[in-house]
Amino acid sequence: MKVLVTGAFGNLGLMVIRELQRQGIAVRGTDLPSARNRRAAKTHEGRMEIAWGDIRDAAWLARQLEDVDAVIHLAGLLPPATENQPELAEAVNVTATKQLVAALARSARKPLLLYPSSLTVFGVTRNQRPPRKVSDPVVATDAYTRHKLAVEDHLAASSIPWVVFRIGVSVDSRTLSADPAMLRKLLAVRADNRLEYVHPEDVALAMVNAVQRKDAVNQRTLLIGGGPRCQITQSIFMGAALEATGLRWSERHHGSDEYYTDWLDSDESQRLLDYQRHGFDDYRHEMAQRLRWVRRLLWPLRPLLNPLLTSFVQRLNRQAG
Repeated sequence: MKVLVTGAFGNLGLMVIRELQRQGIAVRGTDLPSARNRRAAKTHEGRMEIAWGDIRDAAWLARQLEDVDAVIHLAGLLPPATENQPELAEAVNVTATKQLVAALARSARKPLLLYPSSLTVFGVTRNQRPPRKVSDPVVATDAYTRHKLAVEDHLAASSIPWVVFRIGVSVDSRTLSADPAMLRKLLAVRADNRLEYVHPEDVALAMVNAVQRKDAVNQRTLLIGGGPRCQITQSIFMGAALEATGLRWSERHHGSDEYYTDWLDSDESQRLLDYQRHGFDDYRHEMAQRLRWVRRLLWPLRPLLNPLLTSFVQRLNRQAG
C-alpha cells in the first residue's frame, strides 16, 4: 500500500508520516519547498518519496497520484490566514482541492481521499444540547468554515471514494501557537464554552487506520474527538498552558463571546478506527514537561506576575471588544 500525504511536513503531516511508517505503509509526501519544510523533511530522506511543489498546480498534483492507494489531504491554510488572505486561502483550500478530486476521479486505481474538516462547521452551539452529532445542521460562519463546507459538499456530489473527518480542537506542546490575534479571540470566549480536545497523535492514528479500512469508512463523515476524557471548557483549555508556567488562571480572565466549538459524539469513529489513546490530562502533562524550565524561573516571581497577567488579559479583552 502507498499513501500520498499533502502538506506532509507540517506538524500533523509529520505525525501522520511517522504513523504510516510505523505500520509499514509506503509514503509519498508533498509540500511547498520552504526552508522550514526542507529541514523537517531531512530525517525522512531515503525512507519515503518526497515531491516538492504547489498543490495549486493541477498537472503537478495529478502526477503525484500515480500508484497511490489513498490520499490524506492535509495541505491548506488555517485561521487567521484564511481570514487575512482570502484569495490565497480560497485558491489553496477550495480550488486546489476540487482539482485534486477531479484528478482522483480520472484515476483507474480509485484512491480513497481523506479530507480533514472541522467541528467548527456546526457553528455556535450555546443552546445546543451536547454532544454534537454528524446529522446536526451546519453553517458557515467565516472563510475557514465556508471552505470546509464547500469541499464537503463537493465530495458528497463526486464519484470518488472519500471520508471526511470533522476534527475537534487538536493541539499539543509542539503545535500550540501564540498568534496575538487568535489569542485575543480565544480570550474573548466565555469560560464555560464547551470544547472537545483530541490529541494530534490520535488524529494521525485515526487517519492511518481509516485509509486501511476503505470499505468501512467510504462516503462517511466522522466526528474525531478525544472522547469523555477530553470534553472540557474554554477556561480549562486556556488555563492548561498558563498553569504549566506556574501562573494562576481564572475564569474571570475570559470574555463573554460565544464560540464554534462543542463536545462531539465520537462513538462511531472510535468503533471504526480505535484511535483514542490520550486524554486531556496527557496534554497537561506534556505542557508541564515542556515548560518546566519556565516554571522554575517564574516561580519566585508569581506574586508579581499573577496581577500583571490579569492586567494583560483585561487589556487584550478590551482590544478584542
